[in-house]
Amino acid sequence: MELFFVYAGRKGSNLECALSLYGIAKSLGADAKLILSKDNDRAYKVSKLYPEAEFYDFMSIPELFRLKKRLESGVSFFTMVSPKMFPLFLSLKSKKIFYFHATYDYSFSTKGINDRTNDFMHDRIISNSTLTVATQWPLAWQIRSRLGIEAEVLQHPPYSAIRKGFFSEDEPAKVPFKRFFLDFGGLDRFSKGTDVLLNAAKGAKFSTVLAGKANKNLSSKNVLHLDRWVDDGELHNLIKRSEAVVLPYLVSSQFSGCLALAFHFGIPVVAPFSSAFEGWIDEGKTGWFFSSGDFKDLRRVLDGVWSGKAKYSKAAIAKKEKQMELRTREGLKEIIDKVM
Repeated sequence: MELFFVYAGRKGSNLECALSLYGIAKSLGADAKLILSKDNDRAYKVSKLYPEAEFYDFMSIPELFRLKKRLESGVSFFTMVSPKMFPLFLSLKSKKIFYFHATYDYSFSTKGINDRTNDFMHDRIISNSTLTVATQWPLAWQIRSRLGIEAEVLQHPPYSAIRKGFFSEDEPAKVPFKRFFLDFGGLDRFSKGTDVLLNAAKGAKFSTVLAGKANKNLSSKNVLHLDRWVDDGELHNLIKRSEAVVLPYLVSSQFSGCLALAFHFGIPVVAPFSSAFEGWIDEGKTGWFFSSGDFKDLRRVLDGVWSGKAKYSKAAIAKKEKQMELRTREGLKEIIDKVM
């Protein structure tokens, strides 16, 4: 039976997630297929490296009917929620898996219209899934608490299973600092903890680059904020040049692809000690921990890295990425065996 990995997005790291899971599923012997949106910004690159990939217009009713018929011949694995995939997912009568990356936790923010819309879509998608998979256990418990539905757990996949050449293109990023720490992604989400990093950076000797949209520009004397969508080549260049990627999340249930991307380029990570990171950061080898929400402790850690007192190992990061791939293989195999 075919296993379809479906990603309907135009931008974002969920493409890497889909490609990685697809590659791992193929290595497990699954009859895996890759279904993407025609408007994906990297469709040309993907079509060159993955000529077997199938592209559909998720905004076209005739193409959606054609895709629906295609998917109902097997099991569909959706790697994100969006308005574009919502009608298709609900209309499918065949088995379908939903991979939950987000959160229901708004402890650190006021729930807005977009949040309520996403919650509604998540509720409907999860309730209509054959199986829901979360990136970690706190997410699974949130689902159980909210909807009374049991979820499986599959850690966020590493990017080592993506075909060579996908990360090969760099675009030089214009940064006024010779050295810097990097935080990137959806900086407008308060739960991402960017304010913790900004407080740590006030009056500090180190420099920081923030890459991603926020509600306002966050630049200061030693902080550069690229307040826009940063293209992949430029982002990869920033990661490779950074002293470390800083992930100061306030909500422990969130886990994006930021750590996976940093590790793929051999760059250490600074993050709070929480369920999202405790299995992946080996102190002084693949990165460093600080106390969640404590900007003074974060500044202490970053000062140590900046001065060269805090050490890490590229070999340890490569080893950890391999461990991540092995764990993803084991978890994905269990899911495939359960659903198929």
